[in-house]
Amino acid sequence: MRRGRSRVLVVDDGETYARVVEEQLPEVELVRPGARTRRLKDGKAAIAFLEEHPDAVDLVLLDMHFDLPEARLLPVPGVQSLRRKRRYQGVAILHAIRRFLPDLPIVLLTSQEDLSLLDADGSLGAQSMTYFLDGDDLDALRISIHRAQSAAALGREEDGIFWGRDAQMVALRRRLAVLARGRLPVIIEGETGTGKSFLAERFVHRKSGRSGAFVVLDLSTVPRDLISAHLFGAVRGAYTGAVADRKGVFEAADGGTLFIDEIQNAPLEVQKQLLLVLQDGKFRRLGSTQDVPVDVKVLVASNTSLSAAVADGSFRADLYMRLSPATGVHVPPLRDRPGDLRFLAERFVAQAGEDADLRAMGHSLARAAGLPDDASLALTIGRGDEPPKDQLEISLAEPSWRRLCAYEWPGNLREMSMVLYNIVSFTLVGAVDAMHDGTPVRSARLQVDPGLVGELLGDAGARVDAEATLEEAGVRVALAPGRSLNAVAQAVERQYLTALFRQHGGDLGAIANVLLGDSERGRAVRLRFNQLGLSVRALRRG
Repeated sequence: MRRGRSRVLVVDDGETYARVVEEQLPEVELVRPGARTRRLKDGKAAIAFLEEHPDAVDLVLLDMHFDLPEARLLPVPGVQSLRRKRRYQGVAILHAIRRFLPDLPIVLLTSQEDLSLLDADGSLGAQSMTYFLDGDDLDALRISIHRAQSAAALGREEDGIFWGRDAQMVALRRRLAVLARGRLPVIIEGETGTGKSFLAERFVHRKSGRSGAFVVLDLSTVPRDLISAHLFGAVRGAYTGAVADRKGVFEAADGGTLFIDEIQNAPLEVQKQLLLVLQDGKFRRLGSTQDVPVDVKVLVASNTSLSAAVADGSFRADLYMRLSPATGVHVPPLRDRPGDLRFLAERFVAQAGEDADLRAMGHSLARAAGLPDDASLALTIGRGDEPPKDQLEISLAEPSWRRLCAYEWPGNLREMSMVLYNIVSFTLVGAVDAMHDGTPVRSARLQVDPGLVGELLGDAGARVDAEATLEEAGVRVALAPGRSLNAVAQAVERQYLTALFRQHGGDLGAIANVLLGDSERGRAVRLRFNQLGLSVRALRRG
């Protein structure tokens, strides 16, 4: 995966900031939209570029004032005069970018008095990803860019947690950072596999500042009649099999954090005991008459709604209120984070590359491809550019990537991690086997078998992908008898390609994307047109 300097795109009708970024800020990389251009001069060009290259930019440096003809300006909500449209053009561009890249960090070149129209229609979303540069000196510019870079990096990955850029995850991180402090309990709800226990340990406990241990009890793995003993401990003889005094998890977590997973499985009598220890800060071991005081921050998790459990009587309302639903959080399922899928896939591939067995295979393939032994493993999608000299790449074709994106991921992050691990594993094993059979390694880019993704996802992924392709094409053809089956097939194909040509306005790249899953293969489509006797020039005239 790409690392190094952050990539900064300048959107400005003047040249000054682009020149400063390129010549005086070596810590960042200026994104050049063209060989001879250092910036984008208006909002329409910026939107077109970002829509086509959403992953090519880490940060946008956006001017507020654009002294351009009205035809090149985007409309500004609530503004009619040309003078004010020019003055607040940055607001319009910012809103337009936010509609499809809601959390891309943007440094807005403006002063505070120009912010009156900034969120007039409430569409900005996560304000934390928008920054303001009040002043034009070099240090102020460097500080603003650095703050945006740091916050964006923190928003994507921290202590092994893959936050991503989804607005729900940005808000979740901010809320958990506040809830981590103090003794208030926290309810974490979310589907299986969303990473609730990971967040509890890697984020809430670490941010709490508590010096004690992080202790976990998963109630789904404990027999119901032993849950009390696991929670509070027991003295010798308290129940059959209690041959010695034992501590419970509350005692083990004294001074630290106790994470009770699947709290909805607690029997009602145990729920009453939990209520008392939360109220009084003390408990008794089973079979004991002595109170044990504890200082524990309690986190509970459930893959079902606790409020619904209260409504149906399976969870005590008083315990629910003591757990403080006001401090509850919900971890969104993966299907609600489509904008994070590529980031997550890249991280899971890189993570798989750190596995000891896979790393050994990757290093042998890297050496065979002429790369350093310690070449990292990265994910590419589609044809892309040539791999960097220090990376071994796992390359997914566009149709395979679309299939991954269309999949519902019922197992969430846990399932996606395993699918990507298997993709990496099978791809490396296949490449190593081929190398041992005498096939030379000609490239540092290892192609993923197109059928592998379908096998790992099952029929659902293949069916969704096929239905999407057919719906996208939406073409009808007429059958007529011919001299041979080949003649009939070619006649059908001519109709099909002609209809696609008209449907996509003659864009061969778009047709290649429908047929081959790769918009870069327009030349292959043109060749097939020629083979079938179809003239692209004549069709365009028609």
